[in-house]
Formats: sequence, structure tokens, C-alpha cells
Amino acid sequence: MGAVKIDIEKDERNLSVKYALNDKRGVRLLLRDRYHIANRRFLGDLAAADILIDLNSAIESAGLTERQAEALGYVYGYWQLTQEEAAQTMGIRQNTVSELLDIACERIAGVFERWNYGEINVVAAQPNETTAEGEND
Repeated sequence: MGAVKIDIEKDERNLSVKYALNDKRGVRLLLRDRYHIANRRFLGDLAAADILIDLNSAIESAGLTERQAEALGYVYGYWQLTQEEAAQTMGIRQNTVSELLDIACERIAGVFERWNYGEINVVAAQPNETTAEGEND
């Protein structure tokens, strides 16, 4: 008879994060973590897919200016640049990038607030490195 292997420490390696989507801090955290959440989608986590769909819809509905969307893309999109790197790429100062991101996150949070979103809880495999809000600040 074979031995059964059970990972009794699996839950301890999971990370549970709460995002208050009706404020800009929660939106920033969700934007920062969206690639970790996207990985869950490929493991069959339908809730993760729903969160990403809602986030993308909120971004599209937020009425961002071209510069706000550009800053958001550089810092929280594929490139994951620091604000300083995004500023250099955009030809503006870092504090201007910070202001663009603040306004963008406020507008996205406003969309979630209109949709009556409160706090969501995401359980994901713990990433190698967890940082506090503003890691790209």
C-alpha cells in the first residue's frame, strides 16, 4: 500500500489580502498585486478572473486622461516601472507622476464606490516578496 502525501502547511503559505476598493489606497494595492492575482486565474480561480475583469472595467469607466492612463500603465502595467522611471519615460517630474496616479486611483475608487463595492478578500499563493503600499512611490 502506498503512502499518501498531504501538504499540511499549504494554508500557511497562502496570503490573504483585503482590498477596500472604494478608496484610492485599496485600488493602489489591487493594482500593485494584479499580476499575482492573474496567476490565480490560470489555476482555475474564477473569483480572481472576476476581480480582474471588474478592475479593467473600472479603469475604463473612470474617465482617465491620456496622461493618467499612461502613468498607470507604466507604473502598474506590464513595465512595472518606478515613478522616477515613468517620469523619465514620460518627460515629466516624479511628483507629477505621483499626482497623476493619485487622481487616477481616486477616480477608479469612485467607480467602485458607485458600483457599491466595499472590501474584497483575495487568497493567493504567497509571493516571494510582499511589500507595503507605495512600493513604486
